[in-house]
Amino acid sequence: MGPSRRALGRLGLVTALGLLVSASPGAVVQKAAAPVAASRVAITFTDYHGYTGAADYLKRVAAAYPAITELIEIGRSNTNRPVFVLIVTNRKTGVALDSLVPLRHVRLEGKEPVKNVTPMKPDQAKPGVWIDGGTHGNEYTGTEVCLYIIDKLVSGYGADADLTRLIDSSTFYICPAVNPDGVFNSVEKGIAQRGNSMLEDNDGDGKVNEDGPDDLDGDGVLRQFRYRDPKGPFVISEADPRIMVRLAQNETTGRPRYAVITEDKDNDGDGRRGEDGESGIDVNRNFPEGWYRDTQEQGGTGAYPSSSPESRAVLEFFTNHTNILMVQSYHTSGGFTYRPLARWPDSRLDAKDLAVYDRVMGKKYLELIGEPVPAAWQDAKPPAAVPGRGGSEAGLADDQQPQGRGRAAAAAPRATAQPGPGAPAPPRGFRHAYNDTASTPYGYGVFLDWAYAQFGAYAMSTELWNWQKDTKGLAGYAGEDDRVKWEAAYIGWQEKALGGRAFKAWTPFKHPELGDGEIGGWTSRYGSGNAIPGESLLGVCEVHWQFERFKASLLPRLDITSAKGRVLYTTNDPGAPSATAQGDTVTIAKGRKAGRYRIIEITAAVANTGPLATHLGRGASLRGNRGDVVWLIGDRDRIRFLQGTPWVRLGTLDGTMPIPGYQPRPQPSSMEIGAMTGRGRGGFGGGAAPIGGQLRLQRPEETPMPADGATREFTWLVAVEGDVPLKIALSSQKGGTVVKDVAVN
Repeated sequence: MGPSRRALGRLGLVTALGLLVSASPGAVVQKAAAPVAASRVAITFTDYHGYTGAADYLKRVAAAYPAITELIEIGRSNTNRPVFVLIVTNRKTGVALDSLVPLRHVRLEGKEPVKNVTPMKPDQAKPGVWIDGGTHGNEYTGTEVCLYIIDKLVSGYGADADLTRLIDSSTFYICPAVNPDGVFNSVEKGIAQRGNSMLEDNDGDGKVNEDGPDDLDGDGVLRQFRYRDPKGPFVISEADPRIMVRLAQNETTGRPRYAVITEDKDNDGDGRRGEDGESGIDVNRNFPEGWYRDTQEQGGTGAYPSSSPESRAVLEFFTNHTNILMVQSYHTSGGFTYRPLARWPDSRLDAKDLAVYDRVMGKKYLELIGEPVPAAWQDAKPPAAVPGRGGSEAGLADDQQPQGRGRAAAAAPRATAQPGPGAPAPPRGFRHAYNDTASTPYGYGVFLDWAYAQFGAYAMSTELWNWQKDTKGLAGYAGEDDRVKWEAAYIGWQEKALGGRAFKAWTPFKHPELGDGEIGGWTSRYGSGNAIPGESLLGVCEVHWQFERFKASLLPRLDITSAKGRVLYTTNDPGAPSATAQGDTVTIAKGRKAGRYRIIEITAAVANTGPLATHLGRGASLRGNRGDVVWLIGDRDRIRFLQGTPWVRLGTLDGTMPIPGYQPRPQPSSMEIGAMTGRGRGGFGGGAAPIGGQLRLQRPEETPMPADGATREFTWLVAVEGDVPLKIALSSQKGGTVVKDVAVN
């Protein structure tokens, strides 16, 4: 391992078998493809790995593939379980910018330098992709997808030419279990736990976490206890007495009603059951973006944003790895993907980002899962403007916009407005989480929103697995919208395929408090909304591996296409050379200081050859982010800039892909930019003040830097003492860094 960087699910099974086969017309069958090469670390998906198995696999992969992987620990849970991240990249490629310029004026303690500046690693000098699972502990299908992706990456390196180039030029950061305790308890212990673990005495008896679920019949597995209750919400299925059916709200019935609970009892005689278990807070509601409600009251979880060790570990890692441009979180279940935003409506998204999300990534995702792509997404033209929707909250003037804590900044006015009332509903398979109909947030303090609105990445959250669409191979079930039929078919299948581990027949049991009833039904491990191990899980994994590979192929790719120097003259007595420009004419004035100098004109051309730009639409303006920069690097004591400066701000290098449905607005000149934002040469200046309460925030009404497409050209005039080598370095925070020697004639 590398050095450190810092309630049972809903009743019934929301899982299924399935190579991805849609019940809708035009569905695409996605078969689990064979590995392109034999892996050095074998892995199967016939059962869940849980936290223990996942951690063991990560360690074995890191040991087997030292040239392209590194295992690091980014934090620890409340019970001291490590949060692991596996870095997958060619560790011999990538040039960190700080390695090109020696550190000066190092502080000393005695005669020894103080090592208080952590050098960048090569992986941070390439565009990054973050993939995680297990943020909700009982949604461990995401953990399995992460492991599958790792296997595809490491086994494909050297065998698949495109994948090899991707790993050489990009970095994958994969965290299979963001919430180690939740995944461990859900899989290894069989206690479905969505939140993290917290060491608290919830019932005030002086003991910590001593009263969780109990294995009443002592068979080593937590199942369910059903008993007659005149107010119970369940009845026994008439079609199959093994299956419990939940009644609709206010539904009446003449059949016996039942209550169903997880196996449990009152351990301390206080009249309560399971009141002091391990489960703590929802980690995915503990992030800084949108944590507050509009009333300024708490909306997210925890004592404050990032109060949980798991969310804090992720935030600290991202803060130190600002090269990440793609972010994917895997959850369960439903079989669809959320794009931003969860807290805010679409009017807060940049128009270009929205086009990339829906018409590029969303279109591809719908094709992969076999769902129809909206006709509007097939059109390359921007959508028509809708009154009342755009860069502001619907119906509010700009000076009336809410300015509370935890608020994503409103977008600057733009050329294309967002769809508003009356617009077609988004497709089921790819949509934003905010409830447009009720104008209410999906949640507060959601990681998806933070990663997009404050960090500046293309963030998505996928709810893996749909029991109806993703089922295949169940005798007696053909995709009908009939849960009883589906569960009956699955019960029969699991008896042979899983040895009966997923479901147990109901058997009489006398509960110490509730009296007569029966224990049985679905086990927590296999019945909490996760894809069934085997072919079904492999099908889900393969589809989402293909999606990750597609997204990674969109990353920016930097190139220095030309770096040339032309010696104008050489002298041993240039004095203090200087240059003045008037129109296209540069006048060089010689000085009198002794020494051998070459007066060199340097020209360079740089490009982004990747499909997407090096930042989101407003990514470069986020606090903590920066625009792209080109450097002319040489010995600082032996080079003098006569025309130009050591570094030049580029703004954002566009990608080569035409963004369908997006019409950019004219960009202001560099002089206008300086006047409006206070930005000048050698510093970032002022600009609009941030809204209070945010750590990294989009500036409202931020004016973008000048953009000239995917290429730029530069000219410097320098006086160089002796034969000092010169280099051009093109550095992008999220696009990586490339270097090229200047060929001097």
